[in-house]
Amino acid sequence: MLHKFIALVAAVCGFLFSFQDLAAAEPEYAVDICVYGGTSGGVVAAVKAARMGKQAILIEPGQHLGGMSSGGLSYSDMGKAATVAGMSREFYQRVGHKYNKPLETQLEPHVAEQVFDEMIKEAGVTVLKGEHIAQVIKQGPRIVELETHKGTRIGAKMFIDATYEGDLLTAAGVSYSLTREANAQYNETLNGIQFHEIPQVQFGKVNAIGRRKDRRGLWDRSIPLDPYRIPGKPESGLLPLIEEGTLGTIGEAAPGVQAYCFRLCVTDQSENRIPIKAPDNYDPARYEIVARYIQACEKAGDQMDLRWFTKHDALPNGKFDFNTAYFGLNYVGGNKDYSEASYAGRQMIIKAHENYARGLFHFLATDKRVPAKVSKQIKRYGLCKDEFTDNGGWPHQLYIRESRRMISDLVMTEHHCRHKEVAAKSVGLASYGIDIHEIRRIAHKGVMVREGKLLGHTGTRGPYPIGYDAIVPKASECNNLLVTFAISASHVAFGSTRMEPVLMILSQSAATAASQAIDAGCRIQDVDYNKLRKQLLADGQLLEWTMPKKSSTTHSRAQKLSGIVVDDSQAEFTGEWSKSNGQPPLVGTTYHHDGNKAQGRKSARFKTILPASGEFEVRLLYTAHENRATNAPVTIQSADGIKTVYVNQRQPVLVNRVPRSLGLFRFEAGKQARVTVSNTGADGYVTVDGVQFVPLKIANKERSGK
Repeated sequence: MLHKFIALVAAVCGFLFSFQDLAAAEPEYAVDICVYGGTSGGVVAAVKAARMGKQAILIEPGQHLGGMSSGGLSYSDMGKAATVAGMSREFYQRVGHKYNKPLETQLEPHVAEQVFDEMIKEAGVTVLKGEHIAQVIKQGPRIVELETHKGTRIGAKMFIDATYEGDLLTAAGVSYSLTREANAQYNETLNGIQFHEIPQVQFGKVNAIGRRKDRRGLWDRSIPLDPYRIPGKPESGLLPLIEEGTLGTIGEAAPGVQAYCFRLCVTDQSENRIPIKAPDNYDPARYEIVARYIQACEKAGDQMDLRWFTKHDALPNGKFDFNTAYFGLNYVGGNKDYSEASYAGRQMIIKAHENYARGLFHFLATDKRVPAKVSKQIKRYGLCKDEFTDNGGWPHQLYIRESRRMISDLVMTEHHCRHKEVAAKSVGLASYGIDIHEIRRIAHKGVMVREGKLLGHTGTRGPYPIGYDAIVPKASECNNLLVTFAISASHVAFGSTRMEPVLMILSQSAATAASQAIDAGCRIQDVDYNKLRKQLLADGQLLEWTMPKKSSTTHSRAQKLSGIVVDDSQAEFTGEWSKSNGQPPLVGTTYHHDGNKAQGRKSARFKTILPASGEFEVRLLYTAHENRATNAPVTIQSADGIKTVYVNQRQPVLVNRVPRSLGLFRFEAGKQARVTVSNTGADGYVTVDGVQFVPLKIANKERSGK
């Protein structure tokens, strides 16, 4: 009887176990599209999926949405602003509305996060915070479920990896790289081991943000520094912040990704300022190489200030975005193990980056070897009380410039960036230069060098398309996953595609493709591109860019304007002006602006010889924007003498398709006509695109619509 009883108990227990297994087979969430990573792209993907009628869930390991766009990257790099389209542009427009502007790209982190939260709420997207991926369950090449470290299980038809680290694609068994490819692999020129620094003892004059006339910034300042604890003695060992290793062969494959840092939002407004405290383990000896840098720069004649250590850009409400410099917030080499580390291991690396940055600030503020001007300046700034309020003002997101990169059927390379090849099936445009930060600080031939940093030859030669096959894995590896940051790109190409606006652009396209794949019941690789393209264009995405012909651009555009046109490229500038193409110019490919700095010390002079005597209507060509001056002074020197008028550059330059007039002026043939634009007393940015001299008869016809 006993053995029958045991058998009965075993049978009942077996039934219970089977029932529990059956119950456990149902995940907590069953949705159409699961987005992993609450970055800016993750938010856009989830919201877009919901707008297309799909049930979406967004999983974020941290407690905040927006990634770097709300985590300190407040002065975002975007290349040609006109390429920022679709929901990426919608984000910046929504931010602009918070400041009563049409669009704003210089933003406060908490405002950006508020916009992302509002977008999620409006779309009705379910969000899980504080849960990171533990594993995925696949059936063949298809992901069935994602399980978090808390045991939460999410089933979905389609998945999107919007993380900076490529964590979902890794868990799904998709191929990726953490190696800088050898140049030979894709026939590139800027990949693998790179060393472009040329020691420059005399760096020259710089503008308000630390750039020379050739656009090289103080963050590129290269000066010979002894890397050894005892100068001149390698046997004494390397200083802190310099790692072991030899340079190797230029262009050969090498491990390593771009340096990480925190992008700090700081203020000099006392009522909102939190002092930046030193880390508990602060040791001034750790920054000995920085002290040697200061000594070398001063010996070379540099009048050092804060720009030598941080590129800081102004934000609304008295705040600044602190970026890196030659010795700045980049903790070079500190990210070596980050990509493959556990979640706990990453937190330790993140804390090490914070400690490095805090220590550098404390060193610059207190060490006697630091120039008094630098110490005085850095003491002005502190963290903001109204930013990152749950973290003492410190950003909640480390700037992950590069981590894993997927390897798929299409690998974006240097050739795509430079228009030598065109990626098929465009899902969005990128345009920013190939911007690659240093990977190692090592000793080479007795001096410290920044291996991996690109200093020049990095232009993209205009906007270029990113192909659909670069955001989907190989079909044999996974057929229901899209990747929007860790895309299939070489190390070089990734230096251009990695920008936040591009992440949002690709994420919108990914969510659109995922929705169409669900509707068609097909693999993500088999989505009908023509149908996808039609939807993307209808939703405001830009998929192509027509490159102007360099040889005739200025001339052909000038021909559309009557009279004689003098482009800003022909002007004589006093003071440091910046070139830009952020707004469409009327003539040429760029315009100049004064940076809204050094009022009274900048001017642009336009000169020409008019072919005939008579009255001419003089017109200033500029690019209008809400941040422009309402009182830009323009001085016209004519046969009647000298006259100054004031231009409101917030108003459109064209009225009924004709540029605004500065007035009628009499000029004599063969004598020089001069128009000078200055920023004296200007209450905003002053821009110059050109000056137009139109004979009175033609001007009257234009004004009458003829």
